[in-house]
Amino acid sequence: MGKQANQAVSTPGALQRLVNREDILQICYWYQGEGLGDIYNTKILQPFLNYDEALIEIALNELICDGYLETVLAPTQGYRFTEIGKKEAGRQFADSFADFQKAGHGECAAGCCDDGDHSQCGDDCLLH
Repeated sequence: MGKQANQAVSTPGALQRLVNREDILQICYWYQGEGLGDIYNTKILQPFLNYDEALIEIALNELICDGYLETVLAPTQGYRFTEIGKKEAGRQFADSFADFQKAGHGECAAGCCDDGDHSQCGDDCLLH
């Protein structure tokens, strides 16, 4: 009984597995965007996550089943984005950081103002 109970406790539920997959997609997208590489594995991802390596492997395998990642055997064993995987990862990454991309108080959200000069602003600028 103890072995089965421990197994059930350490196996993530459906919601947690979804969160794990989304986190991993976003980290892979960031990792690639920073020029750190485009092949991912558990050892690369683990320092960025507060997950056990076994949970990372579960998520990576589920991302393969979902069609977002594919296995790479050479030159380094790991995983890389499929075309739809990269698009989905980019969308999730953008959604997660959308609030950080908004203009601050007194800043032009349209990006048209230069040092408070609103003479060239378009209709999208709330400051003119």
